[in-house]
Amino acid sequence: MKKLNTLFLGILSVFALLMSEPIQAKDVIITKSELPKKALAFMDTHFNGKTIQLVEKDVDLLTVSYKVTFADQVEIEFDKKGEWDEVDGNKAPLPTTFILAPIVTYVKTNYPEAHIVKIDKETRLFEVKLDNGLELEFSKSGVFKRIDN
Repeated sequence: MKKLNTLFLGILSVFALLMSEPIQAKDVIITKSELPKKALAFMDTHFNGKTIQLVEKDVDLLTVSYKVTFADQVEIEFDKKGEWDEVDGNKAPLPTTFILAPIVTYVKTNYPEAHIVKIDKETRLFEVKLDNGLELEFSKSGVFKRIDN
């Protein structure tokens, strides 16, 4: 019984250590050149000429992600492969060259005065925020699903 208690306590201690904050997540400031090549190509294509203020690498227990903040406060989050996950203009209009054409067309047709200020790529959909406050959801293929409350 004493061995079982000791073993349980040991397992609990290891689990607590692994889940502690310093080990679980770590943000590290890196240089632009340390980003994945896909992320660099994405920024060169769609955000060329913007001044980078900060590049962070977020290392969690099982995942790695990157966040780039430009001087104008536009933020891009990338996954470990360099694919964009989220682009946030922080209320400023985003370029639409990387956004699926059906999404851009829907917004221009239905909200001609509005601009996309944030786009978030989820597992099964895109969440798009407009500068008029509306949040729209689209399928992975760009088909409008609904207005998000």
